Amino acid sequence: MTVTATIRQRGQLTIPDRIREKFSWLKENTVVSIIASPAGEIVIKPFNSHISSDQPDWDEIWRKIKLVRSFKGSRGNLSKFIAEDRYRH
Repeated sequence: MTVTATIRQRGQLTIPDRIREKFSWLKENTVVSIIASPAGEIVIKPFNSHISSDQPDWDEIWRKIKLVRSFKGSRGNLSKFIAEDRYRH
């Protein structure tokens, strides 16, 4: 199947519905590996598919993400800064 998509600001790519519907792992907040091939192609795979059959402890990963997001610096909230920077035009 071939579809066309556009790379947007900051390299963002929306994978079209027709492709996402074919793969149950293509959903919001899924961690993926992006591999650049020598032939100039990009391959997107579920994060563990090329590492091992062990599943990561997602509860632990999300706990650590929430912990990092809660850090406050002397100049403000790091998560807020990153979010604002990401959507800055």
